[in-house]
Amino acid sequence: MFCKTALLLLICLGSTFADCPAAWKTILNSQYKESEDNGCEPGWKFFNRPSGGWCMRVFAGFNAKKADAEKSCQAVGSTLSGIQNKNEALYIQTALLAQIPQSSGSVWIGIQRTQKCLKQKLTAACSALTAFEYTDKSVTGTDGFVFQKYQPDNSQLNQNCALLLASKTPTILNDQYFAATLDDTNCDGMLEGDAARVLRGYICGKKADK
Repeated sequence: MFCKTALLLLICLGSTFADCPAAWKTILNSQYKESEDNGCEPGWKFFNRPSGGWCMRVFAGFNAKKADAEKSCQAVGSTLSGIQNKNEALYIQTALLAQIPQSSGSVWIGIQRTQKCLKQKLTAACSALTAFEYTDKSVTGTDGFVFQKYQPDNSQLNQNCALLLASKTPTILNDQYFAATLDDTNCDGMLEGDAARVLRGYICGKKADK
């Protein structure tokens, strides 16, 4: 499955952006069929996590607070999804890009800063692997903490949530930000003056039925 997702990413990067959705849908349709066979509803993507089968779906066209994104997920019987590994991060990125006309944007993830690291900047005790925790009660381990370099820095001391950047190019804004990685932010998700990273969607997740 990783190979299919990685191949699709290369197709998107090597084509005009208008062609990317068609290329995505060709592979996505086969993945959705596999996902339905594994207990996911139509339109949801199956991932075999160590904790069990997990179904994920990216919803685009959204620019609001994290709490509102969580309510939207709950309305379809799910919760904001965490990220188990880089493979899931790449899926989220590609699924968002297939739904938006822009070449980049950010997605709400089910993640929050730990109590011990509130008001704390990046330290040995509050590192990229320990400052945050996933909230979907499914993610295990630390492979899913795919933070940007030197993040999560909590520079404003109120960055208790995080967004995943999706981008058609490997980096944006003069190589400041890398695609398919996380950056901490306030839970309103307002990235003022930063159109390349503006919030454009959220990722929901729920247990597979099988």
